[in-house]
Amino acid sequence: MTLSPSVELPDVVPGRTPRSHAEAVAAAHRLATRWRELGPLRDADRAVPYRELALLGRSGLLGLTVPTRFGGPGLGEHTLTRVFAILAAADAALAQVPQNHFGALFGLENEDDGRAAFFFRAALAGARFGNAGHERGKGGRTAPRTTLVPDGDGYRITGVKSFCTGALTADWVPVSAAHPDGWIATAFVRQGAPGLVIRTDWDAFGQRATVSGSAELTDVWVDARHVFGGTGRPRAASAFRYSRSQLTHAAIQLGIAEGALATADRIAPAVLAGPDGHRFRAWREDLVLDIHATAALIGRAADLIDEVVAAGTATDAGALAVGIAVDEAKCLAYDLGPLAADGLTGFADGALLAADPGIDRYWRNARTHSLHDPVRWRRHYVGDHHLNDTPPPFVAWLLESTGDAPL
Repeated sequence: MTLSPSVELPDVVPGRTPRSHAEAVAAAHRLATRWRELGPLRDADRAVPYRELALLGRSGLLGLTVPTRFGGPGLGEHTLTRVFAILAAADAALAQVPQNHFGALFGLENEDDGRAAFFFRAALAGARFGNAGHERGKGGRTAPRTTLVPDGDGYRITGVKSFCTGALTADWVPVSAAHPDGWIATAFVRQGAPGLVIRTDWDAFGQRATVSGSAELTDVWVDARHVFGGTGRPRAASAFRYSRSQLTHAAIQLGIAEGALATADRIAPAVLAGPDGHRFRAWREDLVLDIHATAALIGRAADLIDEVVAAGTATDAGALAVGIAVDEAKCLAYDLGPLAADGLTGFADGALLAADPGIDRYWRNARTHSLHDPVRWRRHYVGDHHLNDTPPPFVAWLLESTGDAPL
């Protein structure tokens, strides 16, 4: 199945962008309530979540991190991770969709203000950015086979992408491609552009609502003003933006655990009255402690990120510290989510599973999302760094950087 360029997406009538942490949390809870109502049936029939993501566009949340100089609230990582956790507690699959949206916004902060302003304004108006950065095969990210060819005032893009989370329902699709001058560009392609075909070939055990299918681009024209990147990009800044974007994945797993805890409290009267009551009580106590520990590590990483953003400069040391802190949070979170979901399903009998079709989604979503990243290697890299002062491979090259880097 493919999405024809003629398909009309739901109109987005944005709400007011929250201007404070408290307003953002309140907006996230309102959206989470709607997602929780709509989620189980959509997951069962694998329907594309147009309605749910239109609600996201109208929530005002998509502009949270837009810098103040562009009219946004410029809210920090603490707010963003809390919003992601709240949304993931309701539906982890839907919560993953805007992860790439905010990653795209982070990448625009160091671009030419005149061109970046167009997309910042779009985010404040409720537009969402998808993702078409991954290619199958070795080197797909660092040496994409997707190409840009100059054509008039823009370029023609040709290539095939996979794991395009959120692209199917996005307003704009950022596409990574090899620029003819030898650098990797990010081209923002408008949804429905001639030659852009996004497929619903996402057949997953969990995280179904991400609809992370493939995309094919055939001579898709894009305005040169919508192509970003270039030579001489400071590596420290790139490493920092990568880690900053990755922390939201840890928040998703934290949210899964918080959602499992909330569900456990709903079923507690029935379980406590049965033979598993003592075991349930002990499991719940451990889960609360683990949630608090994971939230503390996410908060620590968020503090470091917000410090770098406030300074306006990413040093090699700062980018490395953020990378390690984010990996520590991810290691704990990626264990926590699946274990919380597994424990919850262990206390749910057949009758309860039939009455609450959302319980099995916690387990499937937690396990599928946990495979997003080889965290077992991140655990090794963190330990190697603390024992031997060895930088993780994904940031080792930043040591070749030539100094402090504007964000």
